Amino acid sequence: MNDANVSPSTFNFGIRRLVLVDSAGFCYVEIPVDNHGLILGPGNLGKSSLLNSLRLFLLPENNFKNSRKKFAFRNASAGSFYSNDESYQHYFPSQFSFLIMEAENPAGVHCQILYRDNASQLSYGRAFVPVNFDQLRPMFWDVDDEEGIGQAVPELSFSRLSDALKKLSKETRFISDPAKLKALLYSSELMNADAVRYSVLPLGESDERRVQSLRTLILLLFEMKADDQAMANAVASIIEADKKFADDAFDFNIDDFLNRHEQLKQQQAQLNRIEKERPRFEKLNNEYQAYQNLLRSQHDFAAFRDGVVGALAEVGSQRKTAAEAHAEQNDTLRHVQQTLKKLVQEADSLKGEIRSAERRIKQAEQNQKDGDLLVSQYGDLTLREIEDVQKEERERKMGHLAALKSAAQAEVRLEQIQKARRKLEQKLETLNERESNQQWQLQNQLDEATAAPLRAVDPRMMMASPGQELDASSKSAIEAFARLFVPNDRGFDWFDAEYQAQPARPEDFALQRQNIEGELNGLERERRELADTNSEEQDRPRLIDRTEKEIRAIEKDLETLVRYPSAATTLRDATEEKQAAEEQLAKLQEQEHLEQEKQSAVQQKAARLKAEKDRIEEREKELVNLNRSVGAVEHRFPHLKTVQAEQPMAAESVSPAGFDDLQIQLDKLEASRRNILDNLNQFVYQGIYEDGEGELHKDSPAVSVIREAFKSLSDLFAGMTERWQVLEEQVAVHNETVASYRQALKSNHEHIERWEAQLNRELKGVQINDLVEIRVQIHTDPKFRNLVEEANNINPYGNELQSDAFYDRLRVFVADFFGEQGGSKRLTMEAVITGISYSTRKESASTMDKKGQSTSTTALINLELVYRLLKRVLYPGVKLSFPMVLDEMASVDISQMPSLLERLSNQGFNLFSAATHSASSELIYLIGRHLEVGQMRTARPYSTQRTLVFWGGAEGFTSGDSLSHWADQAQNSLLEHVDE
Repeated sequence: MNDANVSPSTFNFGIRRLVLVDSAGFCYVEIPVDNHGLILGPGNLGKSSLLNSLRLFLLPENNFKNSRKKFAFRNASAGSFYSNDESYQHYFPSQFSFLIMEAENPAGVHCQILYRDNASQLSYGRAFVPVNFDQLRPMFWDVDDEEGIGQAVPELSFSRLSDALKKLSKETRFISDPAKLKALLYSSELMNADAVRYSVLPLGESDERRVQSLRTLILLLFEMKADDQAMANAVASIIEADKKFADDAFDFNIDDFLNRHEQLKQQQAQLNRIEKERPRFEKLNNEYQAYQNLLRSQHDFAAFRDGVVGALAEVGSQRKTAAEAHAEQNDTLRHVQQTLKKLVQEADSLKGEIRSAERRIKQAEQNQKDGDLLVSQYGDLTLREIEDVQKEERERKMGHLAALKSAAQAEVRLEQIQKARRKLEQKLETLNERESNQQWQLQNQLDEATAAPLRAVDPRMMMASPGQELDASSKSAIEAFARLFVPNDRGFDWFDAEYQAQPARPEDFALQRQNIEGELNGLERERRELADTNSEEQDRPRLIDRTEKEIRAIEKDLETLVRYPSAATTLRDATEEKQAAEEQLAKLQEQEHLEQEKQSAVQQKAARLKAEKDRIEEREKELVNLNRSVGAVEHRFPHLKTVQAEQPMAAESVSPAGFDDLQIQLDKLEASRRNILDNLNQFVYQGIYEDGEGELHKDSPAVSVIREAFKSLSDLFAGMTERWQVLEEQVAVHNETVASYRQALKSNHEHIERWEAQLNRELKGVQINDLVEIRVQIHTDPKFRNLVEEANNINPYGNELQSDAFYDRLRVFVADFFGEQGGSKRLTMEAVITGISYSTRKESASTMDKKGQSTSTTALINLELVYRLLKRVLYPGVKLSFPMVLDEMASVDISQMPSLLERLSNQGFNLFSAATHSASSELIYLIGRHLEVGQMRTARPYSTQRTLVFWGGAEGFTSGDSLSHWADQAQNSLLEHVDE
């Protein structure tokens, strides 16, 4: 194509086809997306991943870093988003992974190819080529195999592909730079074929705000749910793109603004603190009092100090004696507890053995019960005969199952049935002959002493008939062989082997004849089933299911036969083990009871010794604390260290109460000297007076220091009037900046209201289902509304600081809505707008109804709003044919599907949804096209982990060019229903 102008009537942009190669769990999948469609397949197959991959083509990205923000691939089952690496490895797991999108625009058809780029981590590249995918398919998939499914192209690689694409067209482009991708994907130079050649969504304006708005709408199209938050984000993004920076930006540094307010607030607080302390200052001059001598209280303190030292020495000796006695008793207690613990462990072990024996008894009883029930169904047959019958029946059923699943096997099975029938008929003739010769059976010609051991080996030996009376030599040989068996209580010993005795019983020829005839009837039924199934294909799954169940039942019976012989032995052994363990447990429990009584006595004695030890330790701790308190007092009053006592205080008189009384007396003596210093230090603490050198904190500050402090405080309180005047002037200047901030809030709030009104004007006349009027309400954050209201109510021109509530809201507002930008800051509409709701009116109603609509109706309203939002972003006059993913298909009222599909088609959207085979036939019929993506697997994939294949188009109930274009009956004939 040259640079010739394009006719305005051809401004159609659409996505026609989507192809994934060794990606998203598929080996090769090719699906049309140019019309409504429903993807059917088992759960967790990757159906949704097919459609979600379109985000990679439509957004100007080159890697999966921060993929949650870029693509929002959601893990629906976990209720979270996939990580960067999970998303990347899902779509680009190998070097053979490619994603292709076939699209059309006014310049023609082109393909966009995504490939794994190993240049950096999590990155992928793009190739653009102006040809349809039919020309590219042989590069990715070999369709000419014997099965008609296709196979991998072994020489596929990016280097080979890039060479081939360059040869196809000189217009082939390889682009990974996001800026260049934006220009390419969103070009709106519709009259320039070269500029629009690879455009998929032409934007009205190509600035970053429009691109971000488009991203939000694209993600919404792939997750079209009844979720007002997603819709609110889209609306916020469009409003943000429409804003004018001059109206919504601050013209001052908000950080400096808040900091200046804090400075003025602190100055005001400082002046208020000074005024509050004026009464204290007025009383300070009257607080001088003379010091008093430390009289008798000093000597009382020295006597108490010496008494504490003596009491500590005495209690230390008592503590040592009590600790040794307590430790000795504890050793005895530990020994008793260890013995008791060992007995408990042994008892627990025996209880475990009893529980194990009980489980074995229960299992053995069940095995014996199941075996008895099974054997009773076969009359006098031995276990081996029953097993042979079961195995023979299983082989027959497995042959029948194979025949039901394969036409070729059915032919083979029919031949086998015919041969088996002839064999059974011959067997029946032989049985009749044997019945006529039953008088010559060995059990009728040999005595019981000879027949019994041979019958124990195999009852069939005695059923054998030579057809005539045994001659003497043959009879003698048999009797000699039988004498080699030695009788015992249960049967016969054959050297080191034992055979259980078997009762003599006549051969039941009638039962054998009945079994043979039953087998003949069974073969005839199987033959009829195979013959009828060929003509009645719909019965085949039911017959297969029934035959598989019969095989499982036979295998279960075979397992029962295996367990049956040992059940009685296991039951006897387990019962004996249980009885022995219970007897031993009773002895242990008696011994345990004796040890518990011993433990109780030792514990009581140990408790008494511990109580005495704790009492002595508590007294020692009390004396240590008193000694520490004495040291603290001496630290406060160093001169007390030199005072001598006349006599130490008695140990029993040393107590905390006595020390408290003594300390009170010392504190009262010191109070008079500290009174002035305490008042002065309070002024320092309040920040009113600065004691830079810390002189006032010394024990005995100089008189000059106290005098200078009083002089400074006097000057401070005298100049308070002048300082209040300066503060008021500074506040007035600061308030002027508040006015500009209030205007910014007001303009943003009005912008949202204007935008809502404009959107409602566009929705005027739109009718959905039985709704004749629809209005949109854009909800803003309450903090934002409160802040706007607060700003409108303030007077920014006074000489008083604004309220703390105003600045608190301002700080919250800044934290929520402003980023880390330098200079002026813009309001973030996505944070301001918190939701979207609808009010509706039916034709019969006179007022608007604000209650929520059904999920399907809400989805239709959301669709209408998305359509109008998208028109705001795209270049005027553009017509789209674009897939829209609706996950909540099950929630849409089936009666509203026709109107939904019609509205989607009129607006340029192709509905796509994924579902399992449980989807209703009515839904599949209404959508019109369905794609069975889980039924074919190739034997020659790119990776053995991904073998699913789908290509050849959709199936459907509608007719038209779009379906006939994709139909491939040669491949569709290979599709067979598979179990999920």
